Amino acid sequence: MNIDFRPPDQQRNLPGTALQQCSTYADVMTAFGCETVLADIHTSGALLGRARIYLRRFGPFRLAWLPRGPVWTDAATTALQRSALSALPRAAPWRAVWAIGGESGAARHGLPVARGCDMAELDLTPCAADRRAAQHGKWRNRLKRAENAGLTITARRLSLPRDAALLAFEIAQRQTRKYAALPHVFTEKWTQLAPDQTLIVTAEENGTPLGFMLLLLHAPVATYHIGWSGPRGRALNVHNLLLWRASQDLATRGYTRLDLGRTDTARTPGIARFKMGTGAAPKTLGPTTLCL
Repeated sequence: MNIDFRPPDQQRNLPGTALQQCSTYADVMTAFGCETVLADIHTSGALLGRARIYLRRFGPFRLAWLPRGPVWTDAATTALQRSALSALPRAAPWRAVWAIGGESGAARHGLPVARGCDMAELDLTPCAADRRAAQHGKWRNRLKRAENAGLTITARRLSLPRDAALLAFEIAQRQTRKYAALPHVFTEKWTQLAPDQTLIVTAEENGTPLGFMLLLLHAPVATYHIGWSGPRGRALNVHNLLLWRASQDLATRGYTRLDLGRTDTARTPGIARFKMGTGAAPKTLGPTTLCL
């Protein structure tokens, strides 16, 4: 097995690449002062996987963070994946404490420092009729009511500072509801570095914004980033309509998956039901473990 820690970054994202393993996420982290390393894993000349590793120093210690990776190709059997994960720290040209995220729920050697979680992934490859049929009945009924509300829906790339007022609604919502999300400066930097890799879908009623949904694009996958809806928007089930329109736009452009994020049925059961009601499939991530 051969691991190249400085390959040319010509093939930007492998199929199935999660947000934290995509090239633009790495570019944003680099802009914030984090050293990023790309590693390609080969065996017998075949590419097994690709890993983006983020290096930070904490005093005398160096931390190598590997979130949602490596991204494996079809050539990577389970046995080869385990072998590659064991080989990565030993093959690295620098010494570090490694924090390896669990892309799958399979057990792995190391000290667990963060729990695993459940995610929701929406398959965009079926036709629109099949994707709609896969929705939960109540979710689909709410979508129908929103479609009949006569709202103006717009899908376009995010534009700053034009859309700053919309993002401010979400920032206020975050403070009120006390939930965690990537900081606003991350959104600004992503938009600055890759303006074409954003999709904001907005809903208006007589010129008044009722809600929006912002997605980050890392073809062939997209990730739900942030969203907001006011009282009127929630009453009209505007988020059902925004998500459906976003999925339609992405499917038309050839995207294969929309990552909807965590589903925590204990802490936020309503959000979990909303995400799974889209017809999304559950994905379990294992714990993050420390190893040398």
